[in-house]
Amino acid sequence: MSKVEKKDLTLGYRITKIQSTKFSFVEINEEILDELFASKKAAININLTAHIDALKSTMTIDISSTLFNTIDNEMLVEHNGRTSFFIQGLEKTKNETNGGFDLPNELLVQIHGIAYSHARALLANELSSTCFRDKYFLPVVNPEDLLKIRK
Repeated sequence: MSKVEKKDLTLGYRITKIQSTKFSFVEINEEILDELFASKKAAININLTAHIDALKSTMTIDISSTLFNTIDNEMLVEHNGRTSFFIQGLEKTKNETNGGFDLPNELLVQIHGIAYSHARALLANELSSTCFRDKYFLPVVNPEDLLKIRK
């Protein structure tokens, strides 16, 4: 179990589940696909969502990505990678005023970085038997940039 410490707060976390919850793609001629990438007419949209289950002390992060053709906005690949974490000490972060949780930025960066890395691997695995293999990967990103956290 990994730990994050902040002042008098110590939180531990471990991964409880890693899975693809959605995957679809459009079969496309590899020469056309190569041209889309070469001409920069393919684009990626990435979204993050997080859900906390206070009763189970879990946090689930979904990383959704779509690859689309910018010429006609045709979706080429859709994927959702889900990583669930058990967070020991989650109840200590409960904000009684607004009902939310005041999780340390360090913890958020760590678990979102792990979830994003899992989504990259899950997508690469899903694409391995398609025309997109070895052509399309989620980019490597700084988790702070994903969360727009500034120090």
